[in-house]
Amino acid sequence: MTVPAGYKVTEVGVIPGEWNATLLDTIAKRGSGHTPDKKCPHYWHGNIPWVSLKDSAALDRGYIFETTDYVTSAGIANSSAVEHPAGSVVLSRDAGVGKSAILGMPMAVSQHFMAWQCSAALDRTFLYYVLQSRKPEFERIAMGNTIKTIGLPYFRQFRIPVPPLPEQKAIATALNDVDALITALEQLLAKKRDLKQAAMQRLLTGKERLPGFGGGEWNVQKFGTLAAPRRDRVDPRRTKGHDFCVELEHIRSDSGRIVGNGVAGMEASLKSMFRPGDVLFGKLRAYLRKYWHADREGVCSTEIWVLASDLTAIMPRYLFQLVQTSKFVEAASTAYGTHMPRADWNVVKNLEVRVPPLPEQTAIATVLADMDADLATLETRLTKTRALKAGMMQELLTGRIRLI
Repeated sequence: MTVPAGYKVTEVGVIPGEWNATLLDTIAKRGSGHTPDKKCPHYWHGNIPWVSLKDSAALDRGYIFETTDYVTSAGIANSSAVEHPAGSVVLSRDAGVGKSAILGMPMAVSQHFMAWQCSAALDRTFLYYVLQSRKPEFERIAMGNTIKTIGLPYFRQFRIPVPPLPEQKAIATALNDVDALITALEQLLAKKRDLKQAAMQRLLTGKERLPGFGGGEWNVQKFGTLAAPRRDRVDPRRTKGHDFCVELEHIRSDSGRIVGNGVAGMEASLKSMFRPGDVLFGKLRAYLRKYWHADREGVCSTEIWVLASDLTAIMPRYLFQLVQTSKFVEAASTAYGTHMPRADWNVVKNLEVRVPPLPEQTAIATVLADMDADLATLETRLTKTRALKAGMMQELLTGRIRLI
């Protein structure tokens, strides 16, 4: 291995010469946690936040300020639980292995977490990003059949790359700035998704009419008179020429977008055929938020409905918006089967929906499609920003790129 000038080989890999590969225990005080007795009500519902596995969704977001459960001073005093000071960095070593956060206020933690109080030689935000970057390693070494965990001996020998403190702070600031951008994009995306849902609720029910369409009457029709599943089936292993295959995992939930396709492997013996303009809808109850408006020919899993529009009654683009409504999803949720429940066409086809004339359908679909395009642009930007952060972590936390 060729080591660049000014760099050295250490236990944590190749790092700049002035950096150290330091045992974390020598520059941070390591602690853990405990669960006060659940049978003692006066140990719980106090004012001390207690981080547990219930808070997994709040981790990996920098600071944590609120928890699901709270304990009392008595709960702390009569257990091995410890109130860790604000600024401590916590890491899940059990289920949800590798998730981390910085305590925004004094908190206790369950036995599933480690907690470090950083010394003056270690910036807490820098440590947080180091732990974030090591998540794949934590997941790989976790052991156990039911609940995977990382044993304490591992943390006693845990080393991290440690640059001089000013460089730690510069790295932490750069990564924190990218995280702030990611958070802002996530919030904007959530807001625009809510706006899209509100627009669907108004426009697809006729509660709000677009300019120029105030006079046309809407008809109440059963869904089965507007569209029906195609019954065309094909075995790709015996019939060549099908080079685009959509499986449920290729459809992004709640976005109507395709990510990849199964060109390389058509191992299933039977597939459904679809054509441009068809609407694909996941009929397994666990996948009812997966839908796609086909823009090409191809084949798909038989666990996906291929809905073909009756063009005299409904526009395909309008149908695509209609299957996203809570009313349609609710009807599709009336599933049959116990192992993998599926939507029942006999229920869905009798769903009554109000449908405007074709020109108004086109206008409504255009408005909603523009909102979809805006969402897709934001999702792409968010994906690229997350990739940028991953690359920055890899370069900055190893010293390949220096900020000072």
